[in-house]
Amino acid sequence: MAELQPTAAPADDPQQHSRKRNALAAVVGSVLEWYDFFLFSTSAALVFNKIFFSGESEFVATLASFATFAVGFAARPLGGLVLAHLGDRWGRKPVLQITLVLMGVGTIAIGLMPTYAQIGIWAPVLLVFCRILQGLGVGAELGGAYVWTTESAKPTQRGFFAALPGGGEFLGVVCASGAMAVVSSMDEESFLSWGWRLPYLASVIVVIGGFLLRHVADESETFKEAVAEGKKEKLPLTAAVRSHGRTILLMIGAGSATAVASYSIQGYLPAYTTQQLGMPANAAVIAITIAASVSVIGVPVCGWLSDRFGRRPLIITGALATALFAAPFWLLVGTKSLPVITMAVCLAFAVLLNSLIFGPSGSFFSELLPTEVRFSGLVLARESTAVLFSGTAPFIATLLVHAGGGSPWLLAGYMALSGVITAVSVLLLPETAPRALRRKAIKSGDSDGSTPIDVQYAEV
Repeated sequence: MAELQPTAAPADDPQQHSRKRNALAAVVGSVLEWYDFFLFSTSAALVFNKIFFSGESEFVATLASFATFAVGFAARPLGGLVLAHLGDRWGRKPVLQITLVLMGVGTIAIGLMPTYAQIGIWAPVLLVFCRILQGLGVGAELGGAYVWTTESAKPTQRGFFAALPGGGEFLGVVCASGAMAVVSSMDEESFLSWGWRLPYLASVIVVIGGFLLRHVADESETFKEAVAEGKKEKLPLTAAVRSHGRTILLMIGAGSATAVASYSIQGYLPAYTTQQLGMPANAAVIAITIAASVSVIGVPVCGWLSDRFGRRPLIITGALATALFAAPFWLLVGTKSLPVITMAVCLAFAVLLNSLIFGPSGSFFSELLPTEVRFSGLVLARESTAVLFSGTAPFIATLLVHAGGGSPWLLAGYMALSGVITAVSVLLLPETAPRALRRKAIKSGDSDGSTPIDVQYAEV
């Protein structure tokens, strides 16, 4: 495949320090996002069904626990769209400070929450409230990080820089699953009474550090240029739907594989290995931790590759491979061998879903939309995918395996279908690398300076 040849950026680039600082600030928030959400998904399978939904059968308690997990995804569009509107109006930086605080407060509060045995029905009510608070912040976090890093990067490096928040997400998974693996290895009484709370309370360190980093970071140059030119929409979400509705619908489809298959693995696999296979509670958590560690490197690498070979080839390859590997994945999980399960999770979760699909997606989705509606349109697509596919994935996985009498084959079919939908959706979208983000006239021509031409940037 021939390499793409992006427009070369000037050799003397005084903005490079600002780009790196923005990328670091974006990554810290992304670490917290998936630290929070992975803690919750794992706790839903191992803890919350025991201490917040007492008195129910294991199946009903697990469903109720995963339904609470889904509530956070239901809250995401509300917070995401409101904050994205402000991001297109006020700027990317202030909104990403707000998302960090909302996520952090919700997570720390969960770590301090009394149980059902202590306050009865108010325990799950408070859990749902904290989950909603998390969801309000998460709704705009990754979409905003994608936009911020994409707009701050050189045209030839947007794939790599926009993939860094994705790598940060999996660093959050590593931290969260590692912490949960440690505390879940405690004796059951200690783990359920206080051990599970420690990873939640530890997030205060990330919240404070991330807020300070974002406070000293810069607004993206692309957004500042749009403001200077008066290119701000009064209602950016309405403008995005009116002018880019088809693109947004295809973006929703393009995200289906990383929603369905990814959350079926990271959200449901711990419950499947313990309830259906009778394995230790931390077995799947260990496998996911190792796979997430691989993703920390794989996601930025594939973002970098997308700068050279394009976004679409990598995403389509990962999506089709996900469809083909769905059934073999569950066959390998059924061996009950931790090394084999770890290998399967690394291939499906780390390589196919996270690196090949998720890695190029940040720049790909950002580049598909113009600056004045980029935040709102991207968040609309991402959060629609979250509501339809991500938040419901562990719940639907539980139902499908139950309907199959404990067999995972209906779930494998659902995962394979999501891969096909992603591949078809991306095929219908244009390649965006190395498309530039804004139109900027550069005067050139004969010696008297006449014949100005627009050569450096083309509006998305």
